[in-house]
Amino acid sequence: MKKGILAIICTCLLIPTASFADNLMRDYIAAPPNTLLSLLYYDHITVDDIDFTEDLFLLREVYYFNAGSYLANAQIIVPFGHASIDDAGGLDDSSSGIGDIILLGTFWFVNDAKAKTYFAFSPYFFLPTGDYDENQAVNMGNNRWAFREEFNFTKGWEVNPDHNLYFELTTGVDFFTDNDEAGGNSNLSQDPLFNLESHISYDLTKSLALSLDYYGHWGGSTEVDDIDQHNSADTQSLGSTLAFNFAPGWQVMLQYRQDVKTADDGPEAEVIQARLFYATDFGNLFH
Repeated sequence: MKKGILAIICTCLLIPTASFADNLMRDYIAAPPNTLLSLLYYDHITVDDIDFTEDLFLLREVYYFNAGSYLANAQIIVPFGHASIDDAGGLDDSSSGIGDIILLGTFWFVNDAKAKTYFAFSPYFFLPTGDYDENQAVNMGNNRWAFREEFNFTKGWEVNPDHNLYFELTTGVDFFTDNDEAGGNSNLSQDPLFNLESHISYDLTKSLALSLDYYGHWGGSTEVDDIDQHNSADTQSLGSTLAFNFAPGWQVMLQYRQDVKTADDGPEAEVIQARLFYATDFGNLFH
């Protein structure tokens, strides 16, 4: 397989993983115990330089509970959708189906709603459950396990009544097992990928909030059969998010973000994301 095609495949492998796991503004503001969140995401991802397009949906369930003296939650994320790429070098250029399911949880070491201060840790587990075919240039699954260890600090201030300002900082690292069924029965390995993200958000009204968003990813260079692909990430993205609470327990959120820096002026991704969620008291579901 040509090295150019391998580089394209390795680039595409990074895109879905980052999209599944990146946060939106105020994701780490804790809900009360026994709260159940049901969320539906839609991501439209394009990379014009390599004619890559992905339409990705995520179903996400989040349940909050007390774990001893700490607040915690348990989460499951199920991705599915369609991805395609032009000029795939003779390989199938599209894929549809289920992506790699993500299991994760969050533990709050600091959960002070009165002071609007939160400090939390989240371990992620990416399961190799997604649809995968070594003869395809793109796949919804990655045919390997992946793990993320992530810490978040969130601090808020009440600027005026019903007008809060929040600053969030999240840092983490992703680890990967090998994919021993990469194109041409090759073995693909990947170095750890380091992540940094930040959000500054403000309540424009009691039900409408706006944020400025930053995402950075570094490292994650891949090797195919011990041959370095020289594709270490150095990606930084900027975006903005608008959230609207349109009914009790309901929220719709829209985000646009664009890569503003990539390694060696490589492919730049553009993401348009929409999210709908509903929050309820789990106990009330049975009354």
